[in-house]
Amino acid sequence: MYMTSASLFFTYASRLVRKDIPLKMGKVEAWPENTPFVSVVIPCYNHGQYVDEAVESVLGQTWQNFEIIIVNDGSTEEETLDILKDFTRPKTRILHLPKNMGLPAARNAGIEKARGKYICCLDADDKLQATYLEKAVATMEVNAGLSFVWSWTQVFGNESRVWYTPQFDPYKIIYANQTGPSAVFKRSAWEQAGGFQEDMREGFEDWEFWIRLTGNGYRGQRISENLIYYRRMGYSFALRAAEKMDALFERIKFHNPNIYDDPKDAIDRAAAGYCDVYSNNPFANLNNERDYLKGIASLQLIVSGLGSEDTTKALKGMDQTARAGAPLIWVANKALDESTIDLLYETTPFVYILPNFLPQYARREFIHNLQAVWNISSIQYFHKK
Repeated sequence: MYMTSASLFFTYASRLVRKDIPLKMGKVEAWPENTPFVSVVIPCYNHGQYVDEAVESVLGQTWQNFEIIIVNDGSTEEETLDILKDFTRPKTRILHLPKNMGLPAARNAGIEKARGKYICCLDADDKLQATYLEKAVATMEVNAGLSFVWSWTQVFGNESRVWYTPQFDPYKIIYANQTGPSAVFKRSAWEQAGGFQEDMREGFEDWEFWIRLTGNGYRGQRISENLIYYRRMGYSFALRAAEKMDALFERIKFHNPNIYDDPKDAIDRAAAGYCDVYSNNPFANLNNERDYLKGIASLQLIVSGLGSEDTTKALKGMDQTARAGAPLIWVANKALDESTIDLLYETTPFVYILPNFLPQYARREFIHNLQAVWNISSIQYFHKK
């Protein structure tokens, strides 16, 4: 706590000198016990064959304080109906809609039943990397000035590539989507913006929603890691939407005249209200060990101050005994290049590259929090000699 306060003081002083985004001090409100912190809403229309993979990717998250709501959007396929009829998983319930309402309406229906502070809409055929929810939630808890968070997207299935979603730019997002549908966002922002536009059922409903959030003064942030897995199979919904892009973009403009009548003025006004909101106790809602993944007997914690080249050497220099021992948590205090990040994830799913999702003031306390909530058997510190 002392180091967090000292770091906040220096951050505040430097902001004044640089005339950067304003910094305000806030208080993290305690979340009620026995209420899910995150609600994962999974709309499902005839994708029953994949839904178990989606749910398992959520159940395997390092952050475990969540609920899962599967929304059966009037599925007609017999296989999907059979799967959902007998589908039972921990923390999971199913909402059956009387008919097919479309993806935006199914998301809204699930969110209306959700209890979480944060919402993640996960398509039934997609998956999440194990640390995604933890990082997304931490990003917004340590900076309440952010309201939606996403990552790069790993495309799999018929394609294998990375969608390098750009960093949030309010002036560009109104012309080109920067965010995938599985971004984590504040439920309060969804309520204030009015939810997903249900007539956008042919596609780009998520883009329209991010644009509306932006126009209402909400700010996003991207995590530069492949934490969302997007399945591409055959003639997909996204491909069909891309063929109708011009018409769908006209619908986006129709729903947001306050932005598109004078785009620069609208975004200037929205951006004028941006500020970072930091706290002396940023992990107040994230410091209970019961909210984290169980079943791992012990973990080795490595806290690294190495750059990309030295991190790669350290990983390749680890002998098989070290790799076969207790699972690793790797915390990097420096930004790393993509190939090094990929190598880290080949070694362990528990990778935390702090500059990718945390401001400087919260990084030391994040490491202390890891030590408190995980069963750590040993700690090593790697520094450049």
